[in-house]
Amino acid sequence: MKIFTRTLIAFYLLLLIKFVVFKDLDMILVGHMRFYFGGTQTGDPNWIPFKTIASYFMGNKGLLIVGLNLAGNLLLLAPIGFLIPAGFPDIRRNTIFMLALCTSLSIEIIQHIFQIGFFDIDDVLLNSLGFILGYYFCALLPGNWQKAFTLMFSIILLGLLLYYLSHSVPMNPMPLR
Repeated sequence: MKIFTRTLIAFYLLLLIKFVVFKDLDMILVGHMRFYFGGTQTGDPNWIPFKTIASYFMGNKGLLIVGLNLAGNLLLLAPIGFLIPAGFPDIRRNTIFMLALCTSLSIEIIQHIFQIGFFDIDDVLLNSLGFILGYYFCALLPGNWQKAFTLMFSIILLGLLLYYLSHSVPMNPMPLR
């Protein structure tokens, strides 16, 4: 089970690097709705904790944007936090906190360095919190349930990847001849 879980963590990290860090994502079609999360984003870095989150609650963005951003940032690293105890059963709680912070900081710093996004301390906080919540969710489950949830996550991840591959449209499709 450890090898399967470690492989799943590595696969998920590779997907995060491709889709989240480098924003290599086509438009996703869900019925008549079109979602595009790729492309570069520009802006000044946010070093003030809760500044972005506060602006969301002040109504500066639409409800859909607020929900997607808050939920997306919380859920982004939660699977890693959940999978770490199964893949590395001897890991200590302090290490989890450091991994959460380092992983989310790495995402933001890489985006900033390569100018494909801007650094936002609120994203670091939300990503880290999601990672830690995933860890504690796993810790609350009995051992048998952890295996079932890990298997279920791998099936969901594969399903989402297949859905993306079958329902994504390149932003700049080549013209037909």
